[in-house]
Amino acid sequence: MNVRLVKPDEMTEAATLADSIFRDGEQVSMAAGFPYLFSAVTSSSFGAYGEDGRMTAFMGLLPSAVRIGASELNVFSVGAVCTAPEARGHGVAGQLLDAVKDQVAESDGDLILVSGTRSLYTRAGCREFGTIRRYTLTPEMAPALREAAAEAAQSGVSDGGTDAAGPLRCREWTRSDLPALAKLAASREVAFEQSQWDLAMLIDAQAYARCVKLGNRVYVAERGGVPAAFLVAALPGGLRPKMTPFAIEWAGEPSAVAALLAHALETAAPEKLDVLASRHDARLAALLQKHAPHADERILGTVYVPDAARLFHRLKPYLAALQPEKAALLEAGTGAAERGIRLSYPGLDDLELDADAWIALLFDGPFLLPGAGADANAAPVLPESTPAQWREALTDLFPVPFPSTSGLNYI
Repeated sequence: MNVRLVKPDEMTEAATLADSIFRDGEQVSMAAGFPYLFSAVTSSSFGAYGEDGRMTAFMGLLPSAVRIGASELNVFSVGAVCTAPEARGHGVAGQLLDAVKDQVAESDGDLILVSGTRSLYTRAGCREFGTIRRYTLTPEMAPALREAAAEAAQSGVSDGGTDAAGPLRCREWTRSDLPALAKLAASREVAFEQSQWDLAMLIDAQAYARCVKLGNRVYVAERGGVPAAFLVAALPGGLRPKMTPFAIEWAGEPSAVAALLAHALETAAPEKLDVLASRHDARLAALLQKHAPHADERILGTVYVPDAARLFHRLKPYLAALQPEKAALLEAGTGAAERGIRLSYPGLDDLELDADAWIALLFDGPFLLPGAGADANAAPVLPESTPAQWREALTDLFPVPFPSTSGLNYI
């Protein structure tokens, strides 16, 4: 079995294999749903080839950038992993994953995001991570949600005092909105980087929506003719949905996003609409909390950290903006455990964390709302044996917010 990077002229073969595993007669090709992943230009994907040169397995790999405050991470997403039936049971997927890890290391990658949670990934060190809150909305909730959004906009509560005055007009988008929507997307503190081209392509591709037989609809809230927020929602179309309709991605004033959710509930009238809020969406979550049931769960998929110390240094600008004095004193190096980290702080013995403990410190912790008595970054998750002085040193630095893996950049 020959495992190597997929050549540009082999991408059609890769899409055909993926379609045979993941698509039925009602769905468009994976190449249309994931245009960047199956692109000869942007993809860094791997294939396994038999003696006859035919592709028998595929592991999609796509680079991207994630912005967390002042930090930018090199992130690689793994998806569309498939093996032809006749090639299964021979460890091919494991070989592909090893090749992906090597490629990411050579590319100075900070994180590998995997859309799956099966043992193939967990055995290789991928871990579930982070806490998100799922709110389930129904059309009956729309009037109360719209009223709460209007009150929040008037008081400035939802945006920490930044909401502007004036009535909102909610409508479906047009292509002429794209520049304004891209600016709203770029204003987010935590997000995948998206150019205008990316935003247009990803909205049109409908990657996650098409996987579950839904379709993207885009809504804009404007004030005085100027877009204040947008919402991309996966809603029912002509096919029988495989899951509850959901909000895929949004940007702009949280109160305006809440108004758009109410608008989508009233105009599209889904039986239910799920909203998955990350910890940096706490102000939007605070608006939903009063009106919708919720449940906390993990971020979709798993994460792998190739080099703990490198990731720490990439996050240093974010940490420095958050807590300048603590961040200036906190240093990190390679830990004794594989992919672990050694943290140093003046006056304290070094703190050694293995890979699992480092991922937990980075991303885990309770989902806290504004006014809950503590900041969402105030409760670092550490091993029970961690000294109290270290807990204090890391408080208000960790956990780190992270964008949804089930948004427009879903792989």
